[in-house]
Amino acid sequence: MDLWKRFGEKEVSHSMAHYLQAVASLKTEKGHARVGDIATHLGVSKSGVTSMLRSLQTRGLISHEKYGCVELTVSGQRLAERTESSRLVITRFLTEILGVSEAIASEDACMIEHLVSPEVSVELLRLTSFLRSEHPAARALLQAYRATPHECTDHSPDACAVCQTSCLRDSLVRDIGDSAERTGV
Repeated sequence: MDLWKRFGEKEVSHSMAHYLQAVASLKTEKGHARVGDIATHLGVSKSGVTSMLRSLQTRGLISHEKYGCVELTVSGQRLAERTESSRLVITRFLTEILGVSEAIASEDACMIEHLVSPEVSVELLRLTSFLRSEHPAARALLQAYRATPHECTDHSPDACAVCQTSCLRDSLVRDIGDSAERTGV
C-alpha cells in the first residue's frame, strides 16, 4: 500500500487524541471527567462529546456509562500519555533547538503529536537532550547551526546537496509570505 494511504490507519484521529488528553487532564485536575466537563474543556457540544465517546469506547480506549464519569482504559491512558509526551518533545525540539516561536511550535506539535511514531519521538527526545547538554560537540553543532544562513545562496545545478536543482526554501518561504498576506501579518 502506498505510504500516503496509511495516514488514516493511525490508532486515533486528531480529534480522538484530544478527547483522550482532555479526559486525562480532567481526571488529574478534578478527579473525574464527565461529558459536560469534556465539552467545556474542548469547547464543543455535549452531543459531540457523547458521539466521540461512543467511538472511543468502541475502540476500547475509554469506558463510560450514560450520565457517569468517563474512565480511560489502560490502552486509552497509555495513548493519552504517549500523545502528550510526543507533543512536549516536538515542542521542545522546535523551540529550543530550531528556534521556532512558541506559538508556531505549539500549533505544529499539536498537529503532529499523534502521528509521529514512538520511535521518532524517542529519537527527537534523545537529540534534543544531547543538543541541550554541555557536551562540546553539542555546543559546536548548535553554534554552527545558528550561524548557518537562513537563505540559500546558489542554486545552479548540483550546487546544493539538499535542494539540488530547485530551491526548496523558496517554495516554503513563498507559502509563509502567502500566509502572512492572508492574515495581515
